[in-house]
Amino acid sequence: MRIAGKRLLIRDITFKDDNDFFEYAKRDEVGPDAGWKPVPSMEVARRVIASYILAKDVFAIELIEEKKMIGTISIYNYGIRKYNKVKQLGFSSNPNYWNKGYMTEAVNMVIDYIFNHTDCEVLEVGHHSDNYKSKRVIEKCGFIYDGRLCKYKKLYDGRLVDADFYSMTKEDYERKKRYE
Repeated sequence: MRIAGKRLLIRDITFKDDNDFFEYAKRDEVGPDAGWKPVPSMEVARRVIASYILAKDVFAIELIEEKKMIGTISIYNYGIRKYNKVKQLGFSSNPNYWNKGYMTEAVNMVIDYIFNHTDCEVLEVGHHSDNYKSKRVIEKCGFIYDGRLCKYKKLYDGRLVDADFYSMTKEDYERKKRYE
């Protein structure tokens, strides 16, 4: 996949992204908010990237100006709804690039792609209930709050976390585009 915007490029992730990925995936303020343990070494970072490449559902977010991968965005062909035209988004990014609008821009680019180039009818996204940074991105992108799943999952460190879920239907998307 390749989606070009003004500041960002959403593209397939490659092994050349290993240093950029490790730069932020090792940080304590990134992985735990998404439910994964900080990546402990470059070797593990390369294995994670290999799994992304094989799965074909995780994409690099590249800052065009710097030619640098600053995050990832995932498009999963399943969701919490048991329906075959549902996709679910996930995202993570380098804290050095937080609060600059990059993730909101990337998510909006992917929303446009999904509703204009796939048969998706419902797009879902969620975050751990205490992850306010992800919550803000999701709200800015126009998703509608569906609710909270208490004790949604057990994390690598044994904590049980609640998760908040949101959705956007194709009709919601089309309405949103009419008023932009």
